Amino acid sequence: MRGMRIVLASILLVQVLLLSNPASAANAAYKNAENAGKQLVQLNQLVVEAINLGDIEKVDVLYNDFTNTIGKMERAIGKVSGSSNRSKLLNKYVNPSKITKERVIYEISQLRLIESIERSFFDGNTSKGNSDLRKLDRLKKRAVEIKKAGGYAQLPSRVSAYLTNAEKRVRKGNLVQNLGPQLTNINVSTAAFGTSSNGEPLMLSVLQGMPGTLAVTNLYTKALVDVKALADTTTGWSIEQGSPGTYYIGTTPNEMLYKYDVNTKKLTKLGKATSINNTVIWDLDYSASTKAVYGVTSNEGKAFKYEEGKGFYDYGTIVSGKKDAKSVAYASNNTLFAGIGSPVDLIAFDLKTKKKQSILPSKYKGEKSIQSLDVVDNLLFVKVNPSAKILYFDVNSKKYLGEFPATSFGVSEKHGNVIYYGNGNSIFSFDVTTKESKEVVKGKVPSTVTSFSLINEGNNGYTLAGKLGNNERYFTYSFKSDVFQHDLMTLPAQPIELHHIGTDNSGNIYSSGFLNGSLAVYSSDANETTTRGTTGQVEDSAPINGKMYLGVYPQAKIIEYQPQTNQKTELLNLQGYGQDRPTAVINVPGTNKLYIGTTPRSGYAGGALAILDVSNNKTVVKNKLIPNQSIVSLAYSKHQKVVYGGTSIFGKPNVDPSKTNAVLFTVSANNPNANPVVLKMPFSNIRFYSAITVANNGMVWGLADEILYAYDPAKGVVFSKKIVKDVSGHSPNGSLLIGKDGYLYGVVEGTMFKLNPNNKKLVFLRTKKDVKQVIQDTDGTIYFHDGARLWKYSI
Repeated sequence: MRGMRIVLASILLVQVLLLSNPASAANAAYKNAENAGKQLVQLNQLVVEAINLGDIEKVDVLYNDFTNTIGKMERAIGKVSGSSNRSKLLNKYVNPSKITKERVIYEISQLRLIESIERSFFDGNTSKGNSDLRKLDRLKKRAVEIKKAGGYAQLPSRVSAYLTNAEKRVRKGNLVQNLGPQLTNINVSTAAFGTSSNGEPLMLSVLQGMPGTLAVTNLYTKALVDVKALADTTTGWSIEQGSPGTYYIGTTPNEMLYKYDVNTKKLTKLGKATSINNTVIWDLDYSASTKAVYGVTSNEGKAFKYEEGKGFYDYGTIVSGKKDAKSVAYASNNTLFAGIGSPVDLIAFDLKTKKKQSILPSKYKGEKSIQSLDVVDNLLFVKVNPSAKILYFDVNSKKYLGEFPATSFGVSEKHGNVIYYGNGNSIFSFDVTTKESKEVVKGKVPSTVTSFSLINEGNNGYTLAGKLGNNERYFTYSFKSDVFQHDLMTLPAQPIELHHIGTDNSGNIYSSGFLNGSLAVYSSDANETTTRGTTGQVEDSAPINGKMYLGVYPQAKIIEYQPQTNQKTELLNLQGYGQDRPTAVINVPGTNKLYIGTTPRSGYAGGALAILDVSNNKTVVKNKLIPNQSIVSLAYSKHQKVVYGGTSIFGKPNVDPSKTNAVLFTVSANNPNANPVVLKMPFSNIRFYSAITVANNGMVWGLADEILYAYDPAKGVVFSKKIVKDVSGHSPNGSLLIGKDGYLYGVVEGTMFKLNPNNKKLVFLRTKKDVKQVIQDTDGTIYFHDGARLWKYSI
């Protein structure tokens, strides 16, 4: 209480002193205004210097801070007593700055409107772009009138020249051209079979595309019954029947769950299954007893359930550190079985007690994944991959009971007392009581059975139907007639998401399809695209002497592609080093050498740096160059004769991003055996040094997660700026290049931008968060892709 009295007394004393000495308060206000004025003078000087140089971009960089400081100064003057004092301050500080502002205000408005017009064309919104061009005409006319009336000093001719050229660029009809989808394909990720309420037999196919698509067809006539776009997806890996006529679809890359009713033809987007970092629902299982669908996801290895009327319930990560949950099955004893990795494991999760038990025998823990899980009566069937085996367990005791050879993705529902599975070119039955197998269809199955369904066809009895491989092929087997048939379903081709684009030295743009590995080549001379077969999913590429060298997933392969003959030759395979993705591929100019940075296979630790001489196929492999990290970006510096490399922390299982940091390093381009030099960088907890490019002056530009930086080899980082708030996922999503016009062009987290390296003027070209990559051909034309479509930007 005594302390409170002292504080109150102090406050009263200050108030008395201020009231008794108003001159002191007035002096404080005047001093504050003078300090604000000094800041304004400094900024005004910088703006005037930029104006005198004719650098309207630099003026724009300073403009917001400059005008805000003018406002701050005016507010400070408003607190000063005495009109003469206020007039003095206004004349000394504000009026000169306002003259500077008004001298360039219309040019800044024109510049910003031109940039907005350019963004509209980038977004494909030509109507808004053209409308704003008319607004620009009015703005220019108004600027001339105001400036003439105000008698403002002329701006340097460089300003008008810049604005004139910028306006000409956006008025070009072909500034940004949508070249459309480059690849289409029929890739059936998964399928289910059933009947409508009127007994029509149906095949429900989930097609890879942009977006993913559900196609419903008549099983026998092949007539298309319904097509539904699965918004915010590229495909779905699981489709599971719920209550009669209802199907649940688990999708990627946004972990969306959908529900489809075959009778009403209604598709419902139920929402995202778990947390923001999860990208894919791998598998689903439905329980009629709980009336819930259960699922598993990556990249956090979670399990979830969805109940009608209640929504989603997130069970959390199944096993800490295991990021992939690939398969799931629900048992009536309230146990959820989940196949997780890596390393692979099989978990029995008691949903009531929350107890989790590993039940996979140790001799199977070297498998790559548990491909599927099925519960039939009291048995759990477990397909392990890559072994061609299905294991079976007792659901209650969790004990391993046996195994049989199988290539199919799991088993069918029970028919009578047997289930069905595939092995090689045959279909077998398995008696769940006697545990005996019998060959039912011998040597007629053309490819792997990836799903089974039982269809009740009324008087015709039951039919076993299934999907074969990943294309349109399916089969039916009638129990009544003992007839097996396979055929291709008539399905609509879908645009394929582009995973990588690259350019050669002849104006050709190479597009590789996500997952299916199709290749297309766009010729800028002919303005047409031709498809060139498949190569595997290209992660990165580089041209040498008229050939393209493609870094292909899986097995971290380098394929030499000869455009004239369409010949594809495998030169390198790093599977033996535990590598899977050649995430960075560059050619050191003037040599036949490729530098290749890789990401390891799941379960392995540490990427590799490989140096391949394509003239003699000699290779130096520096495995695990940066311990426990992947190499995801490379660039050559002719000034230092070194290769810069950037890493990702996701180079080993079970990474904690808060406890590690990606690195930027160099290696000598003249000595393949030289050790890497890790550079000192001022950033912490960086997940990806995802892109690097070297300017003609030797400055190294790069992306560290969401941060754009400039690295001077003599001084270190001399500039950095956040382009977006944050980056997501476990794969690098940055891209950079130095344009022929001297600007730096880039993409991070789907946002496309350009930056003037001289004045650091940043312009956002496209902010829809859908751009994946940016490249440049030999004449300076820039290309980018936003899913299935290729775009052309004539700078």
